[in-house]
Amino acid sequence: MAKESHFSNQIRSNYAFMAKSVFDLHCLIQSQSEELYIEKEMGFPVFASSTLLFLSNVESASIMQIAQGLNLSHQLASQRLKIMLKLKLVEGIKDDNDKRRTLYHLTPKGQEKSEILNLYCLDAAQAFKNLSDEIGVDIQSVLNSAITALQNKSFGKRFPEHLQSYKQRVALKKDEKA
Repeated sequence: MAKESHFSNQIRSNYAFMAKSVFDLHCLIQSQSEELYIEKEMGFPVFASSTLLFLSNVESASIMQIAQGLNLSHQLASQRLKIMLKLKLVEGIKDDNDKRRTLYHLTPKGQEKSEILNLYCLDAAQAFKNLSDEIGVDIQSVLNSAITALQNKSFGKRFPEHLQSYKQRVALKKDEKA
């Protein structure tokens, strides 16, 4: 990872850039997980993991059911399935009740990979628990609490209420400096 600049450090400690810090954490975990997936010969990309696990818990599911079950867009669920089809982890069959709909289920290879993924998840959970212990904060709990709080009261509703617009406030600052 590149050495952080003074400005980058300032942004990192600025609450206004919390979303960037969360994204940076996401990217770091994603990158390090991808390395582990290669090292452990998982045989599928990290981003397919939740879809693989979802399908391992249901007999079969449509793209819409997968998208809803994982809280993904239809397009993203479709993209993941296309990759999983190429890797022969899933196969699709037309729904007998609705020929327009395809139901997806794991292949034997997909089932085997889901069992491997379940073991990986146990190790990953322990690694993140250890990280939480190391930094003295239950990361999962904090993230879930923040998500719930923002769902209950949006980010915009948390802003201070100012009578003046940003444009007016900038003009006042310029006048103060003059």
